[in-house]
Amino acid sequence: MKTIYALLGASLLSACSVPLIQPNATQAVASHYGTSAPQGGAALDVNWWSRMGDAQLTQLLALARTNSPDLRSAAASVMAARAQSGQTGANLYPSLTGSASATISDSPTTPRSDSNTALVDSKWELDIFGKVQNAAKADTARAGAEELAYAGSYVSLAAEVADGYVGYRACRLAQAEYQNALASQQDTVTATGSLVDAGLSASADLSLARANVANAEISVTNQRADCKVAAQSLARIVGVSQSEIDAVISKGGGLPKTKPFQVASVPADMLRQRPDVLEAEKRFAAALLDMKVAEAQLFPSLTLNGSITASDPRSWSFGPALSLPILDGGASRAGVRLANANALTAAESYRAATLTAVSEVEGALTRLAAARSNLASAQSLVANYQAYFDTVDRDWKVGAASLLDREEARRQLQSARITRISQSEAVLVQWIALYKAIGGGWVAPKVVISKDLAPKKIEG
Repeated sequence: MKTIYALLGASLLSACSVPLIQPNATQAVASHYGTSAPQGGAALDVNWWSRMGDAQLTQLLALARTNSPDLRSAAASVMAARAQSGQTGANLYPSLTGSASATISDSPTTPRSDSNTALVDSKWELDIFGKVQNAAKADTARAGAEELAYAGSYVSLAAEVADGYVGYRACRLAQAEYQNALASQQDTVTATGSLVDAGLSASADLSLARANVANAEISVTNQRADCKVAAQSLARIVGVSQSEIDAVISKGGGLPKTKPFQVASVPADMLRQRPDVLEAEKRFAAALLDMKVAEAQLFPSLTLNGSITASDPRSWSFGPALSLPILDGGASRAGVRLANANALTAAESYRAATLTAVSEVEGALTRLAAARSNLASAQSLVANYQAYFDTVDRDWKVGAASLLDREEARRQLQSARITRISQSEAVLVQWIALYKAIGGGWVAPKVVISKDLAPKKIEG
């Protein structure tokens, strides 16, 4: 008995000999954003997409939620984490195992005999130092982190689908501009031919007009290809066939309407709406619990074992078993240091997630302000180039301006129109980026995994 006490004391002393660095995930953030946050419109929520009033965008988001490979993979990760949490949590309770066997034996020297045996075994590790309980808590925290990762995946997916859709619509608007330019160039060829026939214009003007038509045809062909590629990218993101995507985007037209929303002026409030920040927080909590589990591995463990023969209840056994970590080559202490390092990494990941979240909101606010200002300038650009072209066009028709002057004015007007389309797209894209940066209207959902791995959120 003295030997057991000595071994127990030695193991307890060895458990206290591992130096640790206390993880610290504290990260200060500014009290206000550097760029003024827009305050117009309704409060941010997950229904922001539907308030944009674009039926095709809403339909694409619904398809993506059901079919996106990335989102389905995230849902599978939630299932795996929940199952792991259930397995670990089961270790808190006694296990009971039954076994039965039947044997028939015969030989030339012994008579034939039958034997039947039924046993019931039980085992329960007494969680003296909290190893089992902390392991269960850690896996529960990791399951919660995977649920948050799923929520973050949906926020990112929705923003990616919206970006792709807005890009496609802008591409088609630009394509329409190029097609209008081509039609105008073809009319110019006809008009120039009449002027040449009447001796009012040089034949070189007709060659220039025809060259401009060929150049416009190239622009239309390239733009049409760009739009097709944009539609193909949408099919990949959403996770459905190209024909299904084409059926959706063939309806409607133009860019979705911008729907401003309110943004909390305090960055700390925004952080509670970011699934990735809360995910990092959960993973840090799990890492701290893993440290406790690793430390508990340095201490003795006590297990109660018992068995009973069902065919003969008088035959039974019961007793404790003590396991003492004495010599393991330093593996247990290395495990503590590894868990400590993992916790330090998790702490820095949480700090990085916090800094990234604030930076993304600041960046989105800055770019949104610039895009809105640029759109106003683009409106002025189009209006002035339109007035300039109208003047040159009138002069050309009466012979006061050359065809080259008219074509230069037309190209400037076309470029201004496409710039306005690009800036309108940029404003929408930055609103989407801001929506994603502040959490996409997410508010602590619970995730339910359906049979087809298409999770749904239940507001709790």
